Amino acid sequence: MRRLTGLLVIALVAGPGYARADDAKKTPAADAKKDAPKDAPKDAAKDAPKEAAKDAPKEAPKETKNEPAKDAPKDTSGASAEVKVGTGVENHEIVGEAATFPTGTTVWVWSRVVNGEGNVKHVWKRDGKEVWTATLPVGSKRWSTQSRRAITTAGSWSVDVQTDAGASIGTVSFTIQ
Repeated sequence: MRRLTGLLVIALVAGPGYARADDAKKTPAADAKKDAPKDAPKDAAKDAPKEAAKDAPKEAPKETKNEPAKDAPKDTSGASAEVKVGTGVENHEIVGEAATFPTGTTVWVWSRVVNGEGNVKHVWKRDGKEVWTATLPVGSKRWSTQSRRAITTAGSWSVDVQTDAGASIGTVSFTIQ
């Protein structure tokens, strides 16, 4: 029983998996905690990312598409994904959601996978060409995960969420100017 409790504590502390494209970059929440004065109230670190999100572009994001690509394998598992793009992730939800971001922004893609097993892939594409892939674990029937990239190249971007078999279960598109 103690071993099971210990594993549960480790799993809770570890949280959902995410891939980092640039290890030197930190999450907005981590930066806020680091920059917050020691005598500041504990909620000040939590409010800093919200302030940064207020400065993010206010355009409406493009709709998430859950149709597979024409040449993608069929998904027989019944898995699906809700996919969003923004400037960060807090409490397992996207923040700073937008459809257009300035060059140099660290863009986060968040996905909530339902009925997925094993791993999913976030396949990042610029102008239709694959640029980078993050393989992310799925820990339960309803799981959220995220990946991020500091994007310095303007263009039309999309991130396709795929199963281990390569079937597309969700896509989000955005523009870097």
